Amino acid sequence: MGKFNNKISAEYNPPRKWILERALSYTNPDIDEDALERVGVKVIGSKIAVKKDFVTDLASVPRVCWAFIAPWDVARAAIIHDLLYKRIRQYRADGGDDKVVISKAKKASDDVFHMAMKDAEPPVSGWKIAAAYYAVRMFGRWSIIPREED
Repeated sequence: MGKFNNKISAEYNPPRKWILERALSYTNPDIDEDALERVGVKVIGSKIAVKKDFVTDLASVPRVCWAFIAPWDVARAAIIHDLLYKRIRQYRADGGDDKVVISKAKKASDDVFHMAMKDAEPPVSGWKIAAAYYAVRMFGRWSIIPREED
């Protein structure tokens, strides 16, 4: 079982970004540290830390779906996941082209997202966890393509 260090403190930066006002971390002994460290994620003591001033969009949930699953439902897990995907994009942008490394890092990132949603407080409904997890497993491949802003 994992845990977060605190709640989110972030400033809204229109139109769709949030900037963390303090660090956020997630600790879980089941994190696949090796797969994540290969793409540049620092995992210390089974903990992933997102630094203050990190820019996130929370969860990339289409607005039409917000009645069912809103970005704030899974926000802390999504911020951790955003950092992990950013590291995969940076690895690829820096010339990392090992498909096995990328695939394992994406799976490990998605698994962290899944575990973090399960460990969220207040609890996230099981069906929301499943929907969000399977959405990133299926559609997340486009989010690990390098982009200018990284």
